Amino acid sequence: MTARPGNAKLSQIAREAGVSLSTASKVLNNRAGVSAATRARVEALLERSGYRRRRRTGETTTNIVELLLDDLGTPWSEEVLTGVLAGLDKPYVPAVSARTSENWNFGAWLEEVLARRSAGVIIPLFEFPKEAEERLRRSGIPCVVVDPTGDVPKDVPTVGSNDYMGVREGVEYLIGQGHRRIAFIGGPTYLRTAAARLDGFRGAMEQAGLPIDPALVTSGEFRYEDGRGWAGAMLDLVEPPTAIFAASDMQAAGVYAAAWDRGLRIPEDLSVIGFDDLPTSRMLLPPLTTVHHAVREMARFGASTLMSLIKGGSGDMPTHIELATSLVVRDSVRKLR
Repeated sequence: MTARPGNAKLSQIAREAGVSLSTASKVLNNRAGVSAATRARVEALLERSGYRRRRRTGETTTNIVELLLDDLGTPWSEEVLTGVLAGLDKPYVPAVSARTSENWNFGAWLEEVLARRSAGVIIPLFEFPKEAEERLRRSGIPCVVVDPTGDVPKDVPTVGSNDYMGVREGVEYLIGQGHRRIAFIGGPTYLRTAAARLDGFRGAMEQAGLPIDPALVTSGEFRYEDGRGWAGAMLDLVEPPTAIFAASDMQAAGVYAAAWDRGLRIPEDLSVIGFDDLPTSRMLLPPLTTVHHAVREMARFGASTLMSLIKGGSGDMPTHIELATSLVVRDSVRKLR
């Protein structure tokens, strides 16, 4: 007999799903130890029957907030963690995970989240898998995405920045300093943030009526090695660029290394602009002119937004927050005569 909507008993749902009552209870209470196929079948019956879940309380959750990073030990990740720590209220603490191995799996990570009875989730940069969004929603676990790289469900709060305008302002500054042959080292173009930064570069160049040489525009990862490799190839051209805009500070550090390898001086022989304004940008010699991306601020806003969601205060809260970028002028750009 099929359970009637709004009038189902858990035992009835368990029978229809072909599972034990304890298994149905695990699914209902967001506990681990259930296969993905079984969980999906029971979840579908729970939703169809209109079964009312118990509200998540201090008895069913812990004070753990999940922070899922793309990598550990990078200046960007350190900025995110610092911001999250500043935005969390006591007694909440972050449990930090990283997608560092090739066999890392979103579903397995979600099982760990459920097993820890986590109060909420903060995800920087990631593409947001639809199945993950549905699983978190069904589990009643609030989530906030910081600096989103792709499409995010409309009901999932995000905190980002205006990547397009940030790059455009930086390129316009280079143009204002007399540079015409400007190179751009971008990030993976399938990421929304990387695409917006590339669009900002193209927009500034086209507005100024400057040609864009395809040999001076490339994409890679937002990493030191990519900046060094691509900058080296550009600097070895018969007509190298006078300035390089790197879409991340880590790439910009790689540009510095490529210039050093070739005996070039910054900014005398090559001007460089980065993006992020990580602490390392001030430590480079000369200090790097870069776009302040407010990484720490975004993470802090994301954590404080999650706190409001956990406490049930989502009524008047904006779903999507966009922080402004700004150009920080230091010593890595020179004015051409």
